[in-house]
Amino acid sequence: MWWILQIIYIIGVVVIQVFNSYVGLPSCPYTFSFTNRVLINAGWLSIIAPAAIISYAKAPTFFQPWFLGTALIAVFGFVTSFLFFGEPFLIKRLIGAALSLIGAVLLIL
Repeated sequence: MWWILQIIYIIGVVVIQVFNSYVGLPSCPYTFSFTNRVLINAGWLSIIAPAAIISYAKAPTFFQPWFLGTALIAVFGFVTSFLFFGEPFLIKRLIGAALSLIGAVLLIL
């Protein structure tokens, strides 16, 4: 159960960081102001934060959700950069993301 909550939390972190990357820094009056972005980030993170809290509370050890979260950030970051931002698909990035996920699974077992 804790690992499902960890996956939900990491997906939430990826979603808000994609938003931050798309919006960028304010350069004209038509973009989100810095204050609006802070409020959007705080609101979104307050929605997904309970998943992280419960995940860490229910996990058998501290390092299991920590390494799973790190591996999921690597994998989702790789997929997001490829799909949303048009970065090149490199085998070394794919191998790195896969190895981090494999390492997290081995640490959890």
